[in-house]
Amino acid sequence: MAKFCTKCGSPLEDGKCPKCKEETKKETKTTTTTTETVDVKESFMDCLNIFKKIFTKPFEAIKEFVCDNKFVSGIIMIVATAISTGLYKIATLKNIFEATSGSKFNSGDLGDYLNAALSGGSFGPAKPDYVSEFFKTFAYSLVEYAAIALIGYLIVTKLFKGTATVKQMITTVGIALSVVLLANLANSIIVFFDGEVFGYIRSYISMFGTIFMYLILYEGIKEVGDVAKEKLFITVASICICATIVIDIAHKMFD
Repeated sequence: MAKFCTKCGSPLEDGKCPKCKEETKKETKTTTTTTETVDVKESFMDCLNIFKKIFTKPFEAIKEFVCDNKFVSGIIMIVATAISTGLYKIATLKNIFEATSGSKFNSGDLGDYLNAALSGGSFGPAKPDYVSEFFKTFAYSLVEYAAIALIGYLIVTKLFKGTATVKQMITTVGIALSVVLLANLANSIIVFFDGEVFGYIRSYISMFGTIFMYLILYEGIKEVGDVAKEKLFITVASICICATIVIDIAHKMFD
């Protein structure tokens, strides 16, 4: 007596339905071949859109970009901010070196010039190793920003029992750092302008970038962390303090 498949009604062969077996293979093949691909071009466009919205529609930008599938944009933003921090360091060193080496000759320095000439040394400030300083600052900044994301994930999920994913925290930190990136680029130009007023302007820009970064970080965690409202402030404060401690320890270990 022929037996039939209880699903599709086809005759069974060796106790198995060939039709359902074939469909199962197709479904398995489709499932295994369908993988999530990362569009780098789209990720860069997301970064540009973050800059467009972060000042005009910050809450909308946070809701739109703080998600798992935008984490590549967060990584790009973190790396770009670390680069901008290195550039700002180089601009500052270059400005200081040019200001000190280009000062007017003082007759009181004649003895130092002669001693340097006789000893085969050089007189005046040594030229900074810009390449080394850039990569050192870039590396420290990258570790710092990555630490904020990782520590933020651990504090939100483990300490305060939130629901944020690592990718969401990376994107949150990346969006928050977008303001710091712009502040660094602006200060890298302003640093070459002489005058006390421009020094104040750089301080205000840095202060604005830091405060705005914390506000965005607060709203980002509020959006994805599922942390109680009364614990949000202490959550962000804990992330910043713990990240600072980790970076300070790292600086002392490798400096």
